[in-house]
Amino acid sequence: MSTGARQSLSLLDDRVLTWVEYGDPDGVVVVNHHGGLLSATDVAPLDAAARAAGVRLVSYDRPGIAGSTLLPDRRTGDGAADTAAVLDHLGVESACVLGWSMGGQYALASAAGLGPRIRAAAVVAGCLPLDDAATLAELNAMDRRFTVLASHHHVALEDVAELWGGLARFSPRSWARIASDGEVEVDVEAVRAHADELAESAHDMAEQRAGIVEEYLAWARPWGFTLDQVGCPVHVWQGSDDHLVPPSWAQRLTDGLPSASLRVLDGEGHFLLLNHGERVLSDLVAAMPENT
Repeated sequence: MSTGARQSLSLLDDRVLTWVEYGDPDGVVVVNHHGGLLSATDVAPLDAAARAAGVRLVSYDRPGIAGSTLLPDRRTGDGAADTAAVLDHLGVESACVLGWSMGGQYALASAAGLGPRIRAAAVVAGCLPLDDAATLAELNAMDRRFTVLASHHHVALEDVAELWGGLARFSPRSWARIASDGEVEVDVEAVRAHADELAESAHDMAEQRAGIVEEYLAWARPWGFTLDQVGCPVHVWQGSDDHLVPPSWAQRLTDGLPSASLRVLDGEGHFLLLNHGERVLSDLVAAMPENT
Protein backbone atom coordinates (compact mmCIF):
# COMPACT_ATOMS: atom_id res chain seq x y z
CA MET A 1 0.00 0.00 0.00
CA SER A 2 1.32 3.45 -0.87
CA THR A 3 1.55 5.95 1.95
CA GLY A 4 -1.59 8.05 2.30
CA ALA A 5 -3.72 5.96 -0.09
CA ARG A 6 -7.27 5.62 1.24
CA GLN A 7 -8.58 2.14 1.89
CA SER A 8 -11.99 1.04 3.09
CA LEU A 9 -13.42 -1.68 5.26
CA SER A 10 -16.96 -2.89 5.75
CA LEU A 11 -18.37 -2.93 9.28
CA LEU A 12 -20.87 -5.34 10.79
CA ASP A 13 -23.59 -2.66 10.81
CA ASP A 14 -23.26 -2.27 7.01
CA ARG A 15 -21.31 0.96 7.27
CA VAL A 16 -18.06 1.63 5.44
CA LEU A 17 -15.04 3.12 7.17
CA THR A 18 -12.20 4.71 5.19
CA TRP A 19 -8.65 4.98 6.50
CA VAL A 20 -5.08 5.85 5.54
CA GLU A 21 -1.60 5.01 6.83
CA TYR A 22 1.65 6.95 7.23
CA GLY A 23 5.05 6.35 8.77
CA ASP A 24 6.87 3.06 9.33
CA PRO A 25 4.80 0.06 8.14
CA ASP A 26 6.63 -2.12 10.68
CA GLY A 27 6.40 0.36 13.55
CA VAL A 28 4.28 0.59 16.67
CA VAL A 29 0.66 1.15 15.63
CA VAL A 30 -0.80 4.51 16.64
CA VAL A 31 -4.42 5.14 15.65
CA ASN A 32 -5.04 8.80 14.89
CA HIS A 33 -8.34 10.60 15.47
CA HIS A 34 -8.44 13.60 13.17
CA GLY A 35 -9.27 17.17 14.04
CA GLY A 36 -12.44 19.06 13.26
CA LEU A 37 -13.05 20.48 9.77
CA LEU A 38 -10.44 18.00 8.53
CA SER A 39 -10.31 14.31 7.62
CA ALA A 40 -8.06 11.33 8.28
CA THR A 41 -5.30 12.80 6.13
CA ASP A 42 -4.72 15.66 8.58
CA VAL A 43 -1.62 13.76 9.75
CA ALA A 44 -0.09 13.52 6.28
CA PRO A 45 2.48 16.16 7.37
CA LEU A 46 3.60 13.71 10.09
CA ASP A 47 4.71 10.96 7.69
CA ALA A 48 8.44 11.62 8.12
CA ALA A 49 8.04 12.23 11.88
CA ALA A 50 6.22 8.90 12.26
CA ARG A 51 8.98 7.08 10.40
CA ALA A 52 11.61 8.70 12.61
CA ALA A 53 9.65 7.71 15.73
CA GLY A 54 9.16 4.12 14.58
CA VAL A 55 5.39 4.57 14.32
CA ARG A 56 2.85 3.08 11.92
CA LEU A 57 0.32 5.89 11.94
CA VAL A 58 -3.18 4.64 11.08
CA SER A 59 -5.86 7.29 10.67
CA TYR A 60 -9.53 6.76 9.87
CA ASP A 61 -12.33 9.10 8.82
CA ARG A 62 -15.08 9.43 11.38
CA PRO A 63 -18.62 8.59 10.23
CA GLY A 64 -19.84 11.11 7.65
CA ILE A 65 -16.33 12.33 6.80
CA ALA A 66 -14.72 11.61 3.41
CA GLY A 67 -15.75 8.06 2.46
CA SER A 68 -16.98 6.86 5.85
CA THR A 69 -20.71 6.21 6.10
CA LEU A 70 -22.75 8.74 8.07
CA LEU A 71 -23.97 7.55 11.48
CA PRO A 72 -26.77 9.78 12.80
CA ASP A 73 -27.10 10.32 16.55
CA ARG A 74 -23.64 8.97 17.29
CA ARG A 75 -21.80 9.84 20.49
CA THR A 76 -18.11 10.28 21.09
CA GLY A 77 -17.96 7.00 23.01
CA ASP A 78 -19.25 5.12 19.96
CA GLY A 79 -15.91 5.79 18.28
CA ALA A 80 -14.25 3.06 20.33
CA ALA A 81 -16.02 0.40 18.26
CA ASP A 82 -14.67 1.90 15.04
CA THR A 83 -11.16 1.94 16.44
CA ALA A 84 -11.56 -1.72 17.38
CA ALA A 85 -12.81 -2.51 13.87
CA VAL A 86 -9.74 -0.91 12.30
CA LEU A 87 -7.40 -2.81 14.64
CA ASP A 88 -9.23 -6.08 13.97
CA HIS A 89 -9.00 -5.48 10.22
CA LEU A 90 -5.25 -4.91 10.50
CA GLY A 91 -4.76 -7.89 12.81
CA VAL A 92 -3.34 -5.65 15.52
CA GLU A 93 -3.87 -6.79 19.11
CA SER A 94 -2.99 -3.53 20.87
CA ALA A 95 -2.05 0.03 19.92
CA CYS A 96 -1.66 3.60 21.07
CA VAL A 97 -4.06 6.40 20.16
CA LEU A 98 -3.57 10.02 19.19
CA GLY A 99 -6.20 12.76 18.98
CA TRP A 100 -5.77 16.35 17.85
CA SER A 101 -8.32 19.06 18.69
CA MET A 102 -11.83 17.61 18.13
CA GLY A 103 -10.15 14.22 17.76
CA GLY A 104 -8.84 14.28 21.33
CA GLN A 105 -12.09 13.12 22.86
CA TYR A 106 -12.25 10.21 20.39
CA ALA A 107 -8.77 9.08 21.40
CA LEU A 108 -9.94 9.10 25.01
CA ALA A 109 -13.12 7.25 24.00
CA SER A 110 -11.02 4.48 22.47
CA ALA A 111 -8.89 4.26 25.59
CA ALA A 112 -11.97 4.12 27.84
CA GLY A 113 -13.88 1.67 25.69
CA LEU A 114 -11.11 -0.74 24.71
CA GLY A 115 -9.33 -1.01 28.06
CA PRO A 116 -5.90 -2.71 27.97
CA ARG A 117 -6.03 -2.93 24.18
CA ILE A 118 -5.02 0.77 24.18
CA ARG A 119 -1.58 1.03 25.74
CA ALA A 120 -1.12 4.81 25.80
CA ALA A 121 -2.80 7.96 24.50
CA ALA A 122 -1.83 11.45 23.43
CA VAL A 123 -4.30 14.32 23.33
CA VAL A 124 -3.16 17.49 21.56
CA ALA A 125 -5.17 20.68 22.13
CA GLY A 126 -8.17 18.59 23.16
CA CYS A 127 -11.60 19.66 24.36
CA LEU A 128 -13.59 19.08 27.51
CA PRO A 129 -17.14 17.67 27.34
CA LEU A 130 -19.27 20.36 25.69
CA ASP A 131 -22.72 19.24 26.81
CA ASP A 132 -22.23 21.72 29.68
CA ALA A 133 -23.36 25.24 28.68
CA ALA A 134 -20.73 26.97 30.79
CA THR A 135 -17.90 25.03 29.18
CA LEU A 136 -19.31 25.56 25.69
CA ALA A 137 -19.36 29.31 26.37
CA GLU A 138 -15.58 29.22 26.87
CA LEU A 139 -15.03 27.90 23.35
CA ASN A 140 -13.95 30.14 20.48
CA ALA A 141 -16.68 32.05 18.65
CA MET A 142 -16.41 30.13 15.37
CA ASP A 143 -16.88 26.69 16.88
CA ARG A 144 -19.69 27.93 19.14
CA ARG A 145 -21.42 29.32 16.07
CA PHE A 146 -20.99 26.08 14.14
CA THR A 147 -22.36 24.09 17.09
CA VAL A 148 -25.48 26.27 17.14
CA LEU A 149 -25.88 26.01 13.37
CA ALA A 150 -25.66 22.22 13.55
CA SER A 151 -28.59 22.14 15.96
CA HIS A 152 -30.80 24.83 14.49
CA HIS A 153 -29.69 25.71 10.95
CA HIS A 154 -27.95 22.63 9.59
CA VAL A 155 -28.30 23.63 5.93
CA ALA A 156 -26.33 26.79 6.61
CA LEU A 157 -23.53 24.74 8.18
CA GLU A 158 -23.57 22.37 5.21
CA ASP A 159 -23.17 25.39 2.92
CA VAL A 160 -20.22 26.63 4.98
CA ALA A 161 -18.55 23.22 4.77
CA GLU A 162 -19.05 23.09 1.02
CA LEU A 163 -17.53 26.55 0.56
CA TRP A 164 -14.64 25.67 2.88
CA GLY A 165 -13.95 22.46 1.00
CA GLY A 166 -14.19 24.23 -2.36
CA LEU A 167 -11.70 26.90 -1.31
CA ALA A 168 -9.35 24.18 -0.07
CA ARG A 169 -9.54 22.37 -3.40
CA PHE A 170 -9.11 25.30 -5.73
CA SER A 171 -6.84 27.59 -3.70
CA PRO A 172 -4.85 25.76 -0.97
CA ARG A 173 -2.76 28.85 -0.26
CA SER A 174 -5.84 30.99 0.33
CA TRP A 175 -7.31 28.25 2.48
CA ALA A 176 -4.13 28.09 4.57
CA ARG A 177 -4.08 31.86 5.01
CA ILE A 178 -7.66 31.90 6.31
CA ALA A 179 -7.21 28.74 8.43
CA SER A 180 -4.24 30.26 10.24
CA ASP A 181 -5.55 33.83 10.47
CA GLY A 182 -5.18 35.25 13.96
CA GLU A 183 -2.92 32.44 15.17
CA VAL A 184 0.60 32.83 16.53
CA GLU A 185 3.35 33.16 13.92
CA VAL A 186 4.70 29.66 14.48
CA ASP A 187 1.23 28.29 13.66
CA VAL A 188 0.89 30.47 10.57
CA GLU A 189 4.23 29.25 9.25
CA ALA A 190 3.42 25.60 9.94
CA VAL A 191 0.00 25.69 8.27
CA ARG A 192 1.34 27.50 5.23
CA ALA A 193 4.27 25.10 4.95
CA HIS A 194 1.79 22.20 4.75
CA ALA A 195 -0.93 24.04 2.84
CA ASP A 196 -1.37 21.46 0.09
CA GLU A 197 -1.66 18.48 2.45
CA LEU A 198 -3.96 20.17 4.96
CA ALA A 199 -6.15 21.74 2.27
CA GLU A 200 -6.64 18.33 0.69
CA SER A 201 -7.73 17.02 4.09
CA ALA A 202 -10.20 19.90 4.42
CA HIS A 203 -11.58 19.23 0.96
CA ASP A 204 -12.08 15.55 1.78
CA MET A 205 -13.91 16.55 4.97
CA ALA A 206 -16.56 18.32 2.92
CA GLU A 207 -17.26 15.36 0.63
CA GLN A 208 -20.51 14.65 2.50
CA ARG A 209 -22.53 17.77 3.33
CA ALA A 210 -24.29 16.18 6.29
CA GLY A 211 -21.06 14.87 7.79
CA ILE A 212 -19.90 18.16 9.28
CA VAL A 213 -23.31 18.69 10.87
CA GLU A 214 -23.10 15.36 12.65
CA GLU A 215 -19.53 16.15 13.75
CA TYR A 216 -20.70 19.23 15.61
CA LEU A 217 -23.82 17.58 16.97
CA ALA A 218 -21.78 14.64 18.28
CA TRP A 219 -19.13 16.70 20.02
CA ALA A 220 -21.76 18.62 21.98
CA ARG A 221 -23.60 15.49 23.11
CA PRO A 222 -22.68 13.67 26.33
CA TRP A 223 -19.60 11.59 25.55
CA GLY A 224 -20.98 8.30 26.83
CA PHE A 225 -17.98 7.69 29.08
CA THR A 226 -16.15 9.48 31.88
CA LEU A 227 -12.52 10.48 32.15
CA ASP A 228 -11.93 8.17 35.09
CA GLN A 229 -12.61 5.21 32.77
CA VAL A 230 -9.41 5.93 30.84
CA GLY A 231 -6.89 3.56 32.40
CA CYS A 232 -3.85 3.94 30.16
CA PRO A 233 -1.13 6.61 30.46
CA VAL A 234 -2.18 9.84 28.71
CA HIS A 235 -0.02 12.74 27.56
CA VAL A 236 -1.99 15.98 27.31
CA TRP A 237 -0.24 18.47 25.02
CA GLN A 238 -1.21 22.13 24.91
CA GLY A 239 0.14 25.32 23.37
CA SER A 240 0.15 28.26 25.76
CA ASP A 241 -1.08 30.59 22.99
CA ASP A 242 -3.86 28.42 21.54
CA HIS A 243 -6.59 30.71 20.19
CA LEU A 244 -9.09 27.94 19.39
CA VAL A 245 -9.09 25.81 22.56
CA PRO A 246 -8.70 27.50 25.96
CA PRO A 247 -5.28 26.44 27.32
CA SER A 248 -6.83 26.03 30.79
CA TRP A 249 -8.81 23.05 29.50
CA ALA A 250 -5.62 20.98 29.28
CA GLN A 251 -5.11 21.16 33.04
CA ARG A 252 -8.74 20.25 33.67
CA LEU A 253 -8.44 17.24 31.36
CA THR A 254 -5.24 16.16 33.08
CA ASP A 255 -6.80 16.48 36.53
CA GLY A 256 -9.74 14.29 35.50
CA LEU A 257 -7.65 11.44 34.08
CA PRO A 258 -6.30 8.71 36.39
CA SER A 259 -2.83 8.56 34.79
CA ALA A 260 -2.01 11.72 32.85
CA SER A 261 0.81 14.19 32.44
CA LEU A 262 0.51 17.72 31.06
CA ARG A 263 3.00 19.12 28.55
CA VAL A 264 2.51 22.84 27.90
CA LEU A 265 4.62 24.34 25.12
CA ASP A 266 5.20 28.05 25.60
CA GLY A 267 4.57 30.23 22.57
CA GLU A 268 2.87 27.43 20.63
CA GLY A 269 -0.68 27.54 19.33
CA HIS A 270 -3.38 25.13 18.23
CA PHE A 271 -1.30 23.59 15.43
CA LEU A 272 1.63 22.52 17.62
CA LEU A 273 1.42 18.94 16.33
CA LEU A 274 2.76 20.10 12.96
CA ASN A 275 6.00 21.29 14.54
CA HIS A 276 6.35 18.73 17.33
CA GLY A 277 4.93 15.57 15.77
CA GLU A 278 8.05 13.46 16.21
CA ARG A 279 8.33 14.40 19.89
CA VAL A 280 4.64 13.69 20.51
CA LEU A 281 4.84 10.29 18.82
CA SER A 282 8.17 9.29 20.38
CA ASP A 283 6.95 10.19 23.86
CA LEU A 284 3.71 8.31 23.22
CA VAL A 285 5.53 5.10 22.29
CA ALA A 286 7.83 5.48 25.29
CA ALA A 287 4.78 5.75 27.58
CA MET A 288 3.56 2.25 26.76
CA PRO A 289 3.73 -0.04 29.80
CA GLU A 290 6.32 -2.80 29.38
CA ASN A 291 7.37 -1.29 26.06
CA THR A 292 9.53 -3.62 23.98
